[in-house]
Amino acid sequence: MTDPRHGTVPADKCACGHWARRDEVTDCRYCDCTTHRASPYQGHDPQTPPGAEGALQTFSDQLDEAVTMLREARDAELAAQEARDTVKYEATLSEECPQPGVRGEDGARVTVAYRDAGVAREIAREESAYRAAVVVRQAAKDHLDKLNSQKSIAQTIANSVAGGYLGTGR
Repeated sequence: MTDPRHGTVPADKCACGHWARRDEVTDCRYCDCTTHRASPYQGHDPQTPPGAEGALQTFSDQLDEAVTMLREARDAELAAQEARDTVKYEATLSEECPQPGVRGEDGARVTVAYRDAGVAREIAREESAYRAAVVVRQAAKDHLDKLNSQKSIAQTIANSVAGGYLGTGR
């Protein structure tokens, strides 16, 4: 079978009934045609009850993945925070860390700010890793929030479509 729009290019209809190149037609439950590949509905026509339910299932699957990603990001953030705090405590209590107060015969003062600067220098790598973990967790949270918003919209569409099909005999 050929696609009438593309002349002699071998093509078949994909799961949703659109023409697709033969190498793009799959047995996957989601449509893989070029028309729908970039759609957030993953090939489901949200204007029919089965399509709307399929779109909701797609969003539900994506939400499950996003929740897992967020959980992993939170675990990584906690591990990075604990590593930073451990190095900070060790650096503060080490012999090389200058303790605040008056030192030596000349009466040189060591301030708390001087001690904290030394500790900050020691924990710079761990602090950077912790900040990176915070950014990753925030990005995972933003992704989850976006998917929740999209699913809410899909639920509204599904309810609207179902209401339109009630009593029509379809």
